[in-house]
Amino acid sequence: MNLSRHRYLDALVGEYMLGVMRGGARRRFERALRDEPAVALRLRTLQQQFAPRYSERIAATPVSGGWQRLERELALSQYRSPWYSRVSFLRAWAFGATAALVLGVALLALRTPGEATLTPIAQLALKGAPPSVAVALSPDGRTLELRAERPIVAGPLRSYELWLIPEGAAPISLAVLGQLDGTLRVPAALVGRLRKGAQLAISVEPLGGSTTGAPTGPVIMSGAISV
Repeated sequence: MNLSRHRYLDALVGEYMLGVMRGGARRRFERALRDEPAVALRLRTLQQQFAPRYSERIAATPVSGGWQRLERELALSQYRSPWYSRVSFLRAWAFGATAALVLGVALLALRTPGEATLTPIAQLALKGAPPSVAVALSPDGRTLELRAERPIVAGPLRSYELWLIPEGAAPISLAVLGQLDGTLRVPAALVGRLRKGAQLAISVEPLGGSTTGAPTGPVIMSGAISV
């Protein structure tokens, strides 16, 4: 189901922002955030619209001696623990922090060198122009990263679509994107097919991507997979 065209999209976004969306509904919504740029854009818009803003109208300077008066009237001194009772707490905190640091270093040391390393596989550019988007692939072939030299964002009613063009075959959609910068998951059926001899291309499509299974708008950049 395409949530970007859902008549109650704002209500779904509101439930997600308030944290009341649970279970399968939340998983479907988060999948839409990854796959449908319009849903992610609507979430960012509402988050900015309803984010709390500081105003000088609500600022107030505390009255001199206000805290001391509250402490006296509420008898807060009876809840203050003596310094010697805090020493054991600080010792336990220091021990816990040290243990966490040692564990983190150990896990980092055990991580294999290639686990987080992405291999550059292509440079995408307009024909005759310098490359502007670098493409890299994870060692397991399941994660693709696009890195643009400058922000390239689709228009309000447009999406970018990334295509894999195997040698001698028709284009296959890899992802629908709102901008040409970020990390995406390679569809399971295409893992292992991003190899030398194939091409990558990016086309401009209607919001939500091509409805035909093939590029319908102009191809704005392309490049050969070199690895």
